[in-house]
Amino acid sequence: MTKTYTLKIIFGIASLLALSILIDGCKHDPDLSGTPLPPDPPDPKVCDTLNVTFTGSVMPIFQANCLGCHSGSNPYYGLDLTNFNHLAAIVNDGSLVGSVKHTEGFYAMPKAGAKLTDCDIKIIEIWANDTSFNVVCDTNNVTYPGTVFPILKAKCLSCHSGAIPAGNLDFNNYDHVALIAQNGALMGALNHEAGYAPMPQNGGKLDDCSIAQIGIWVRDTTFTDPGGGNGHPCDSDTVYFQNEILPLIVSSCATTDCHDKITEEQEIIFVDYTSIIEHGEIKPFEPEESKLYEIIIKTDPDDRMPPPPADPLNSDQKNKIKKWIEQGALNNYCDEDCDTTNVTFSGSVWPTIETNCLGCHSGAQPAGNILLTDYNAVVVQANNGRLFGAINHDNGFSSMPKNGPKLADCKIDQVKIWIENGTPDN
Repeated sequence: MTKTYTLKIIFGIASLLALSILIDGCKHDPDLSGTPLPPDPPDPKVCDTLNVTFTGSVMPIFQANCLGCHSGSNPYYGLDLTNFNHLAAIVNDGSLVGSVKHTEGFYAMPKAGAKLTDCDIKIIEIWANDTSFNVVCDTNNVTYPGTVFPILKAKCLSCHSGAIPAGNLDFNNYDHVALIAQNGALMGALNHEAGYAPMPQNGGKLDDCSIAQIGIWVRDTTFTDPGGGNGHPCDSDTVYFQNEILPLIVSSCATTDCHDKITEEQEIIFVDYTSIIEHGEIKPFEPEESKLYEIIIKTDPDDRMPPPPADPLNSDQKNKIKKWIEQGALNNYCDEDCDTTNVTFSGSVWPTIETNCLGCHSGAQPAGNILLTDYNAVVVQANNGRLFGAINHDNGFSSMPKNGPKLADCKIDQVKIWIENGTPDN
């Protein structure tokens, strides 16, 4: 019954009562005993399971309890509940209902809050059971960055990442994934085969599509030795974090009075893979959505990193960081071939200086008033003995790089050979 109709009834009854009072002694007073009364308003405590819709019933529950973690540019576990494909995946594999019901084998959600009410759980369950997601499983265009890693990120990184990853397997590191893919452990765990720990350990078996896609990638990939070394030369098209990105960021950003462990400027440190990913707000495959890349390409001196008086990163360095993120921002490394036969300044010494030293020893106020910005500046420090003494950590010299690990023996030997050859500009 509409509100207008209800008001008309109430107004009519009131008018009749008033009229009966005014007409004293009328023998034809109206009989109101059969007049229907307006219905009571709906009881807010009653759970409406008859008119369940996504927009009117389910999404309000998500908004109140879930979207704080599972939305935005970097959603928790890589799961965005505003994304149709993400939602379809957890409905189809039972994860959504299993998680909100706190069913054994699924992550209990909301993770940091109380369990949803029985009504909310029932509404989600009804909607999930009555909804058909027609998601096509793409097995024709399977790639590691576009197909496999997003699955691992959503389902596996909660255990297999961080300072102490489960099984010492960090799935941010491609070489770790390649190792268990090559020896059969990855598919054995995902298929819950005998002799393998079923994975994901606390999240239920992956859906058939995800398992099929990972299986295709494993079968179609020729893996090299995951540990590096013989038979595993560096790929010239791959940017390696440990070899190139970490030294560059440490020398440019983790300097004294900036983002080193002691200073923690703005409570941010850039000293290792974990801190760079977290504080740099790195979004794998999307450099434009990653804070670290955004700030190194700024041109305003008040906003860019590194800030003045340090020089900004050059275009090659910016592009290297961009390419690393585009390739998945992996914690990878490569055992480079050590060429001590054909040592040159441009091909051997300068790349080492540029990656490991230039962040501190450039700009208007270089550390220790020592510039290493070009050949002539490097030669000065080579000839006075400071360059080799510092990188070799000799007594009486400040050990360099200051906030990073000692250079590899090969790099030190190349600098030594170049100096002994007379510091040629070659």
